[in-house]
Amino acid sequence: MPANTNAPSRGDGRPRNAPRPAARIVIAGLGLVTPLGHAAWETFAALLAGRTLAERAERPDHIPADVAGVDLVRALGAVRVAQHGSSDPSIDLAERAGREAMFQAGRQPRDVPMVLGTSKGAVKAMTDAREALLQALARGQMDDPPTRLTHQAEAVVHGPQGHLTRQLHHRLGTPPHRHVVAACASSLTALHYARDLLLAAANSKSEIRNPKSPPTAPDHVLVLTADAALLPAFIHSYRRLGVLAPLTTTDYRQRPLDRRRQGFMLSEAGAAVLLKRLPPGVEPGIGEIELLDTAVAAETHDIIRPAPTMPALRHVARRLLAERAIDMLHPHATGTPEHDPLELSIYADVLDEVAPSSHRRPTLYANKGALGHSLGAAGLTAFVLACMTLRTGQRPPMPWLAEPMAEARGFTLTADAGPCSRTGTHAIFAAGFAGHVAGAVVQRH
Repeated sequence: MPANTNAPSRGDGRPRNAPRPAARIVIAGLGLVTPLGHAAWETFAALLAGRTLAERAERPDHIPADVAGVDLVRALGAVRVAQHGSSDPSIDLAERAGREAMFQAGRQPRDVPMVLGTSKGAVKAMTDAREALLQALARGQMDDPPTRLTHQAEAVVHGPQGHLTRQLHHRLGTPPHRHVVAACASSLTALHYARDLLLAAANSKSEIRNPKSPPTAPDHVLVLTADAALLPAFIHSYRRLGVLAPLTTTDYRQRPLDRRRQGFMLSEAGAAVLLKRLPPGVEPGIGEIELLDTAVAAETHDIIRPAPTMPALRHVARRLLAERAIDMLHPHATGTPEHDPLELSIYADVLDEVAPSSHRRPTLYANKGALGHSLGAAGLTAFVLACMTLRTGQRPPMPWLAEPMAEARGFTLTADAGPCSRTGTHAIFAAGFAGHVAGAVVQRH
């Protein structure tokens, strides 16, 4: 449906012609674990200080110049606290992020529905388990397998996504509602389905006639993601696809929105967002961040490449940006030569078509230049950082942006940090292989 370009934006960030949702949804808690910090505030402080993954490659006492490519990727992109546990790193990362989000909200994770979004899941656990089981079979030890092999067999049988879900349910006590796999848009797609769950629950509660009946619909949903896929098979696959930056200590850099961009750096991350549905008629309080809207789409053009004009991203951008005054836009911005100009051109076209004419172009912030590309966890990572930016009123610098690309299409690209509105509206996007796209809009009251 074409947008009504004459309808001004509402004061709450929604277009005036958009229907009010059945319930208002706010952010009750955030969690984030990255190579630069083991909590959301620690990571954000590192970003404000201008730190990046690549800084360790610039110190020869940390990484020798002749390091192997796989070792270089792991040395720069791994979260150290998750490397030496007894389980898959993705399990530890998701658990840490989830507990941080629940702690912020002052709640226990038990009985809060969990929606997961990952592109790889606990793939290291499955790979290690398969190898161990094959070795045990070769040694003739499978007639009476020990407990360790029984646990490894579970990782194989359930698969990487199922194993991650099962382990987080066991550790956190959160009942799993859904596990979304949508390439690099997985975690923002999970956020979309979590919002849908809360809105559907609001509608179902409104139909309960007996006020003495206990509520059965959830008023909180925990959105979780983690990807830790720094395995040789994935590293070499991305290298052959031509999307990784050159694997040397001098060239392995991620420079989104810069003309020198050559590809992305792989990294690990875990992120969590606890959504809370407000009671009917209750407005978000001062300082609360509201999830205004989400949208998802997918193309059927190719198993890897998006369609040349990225119609799925165009659809999601039009859906979320129409008649809204967006203060900051967080693009997917992988830092590959082809993706970044095409992505910005779509936002420029959509804003020219549907945005309020009196509003300037939004500020851009591309976090992957500092944190690398965490694949399925990238979208929710950007979402958490958008919320942190709103809470602090500070946009981190982009120190890799020494030569902003010429195809910015009217957007201002700057390497410097800067202030931003603490009551602004932010749009966050994620796009992945096979044309999966997801986006979200938040506003701080």
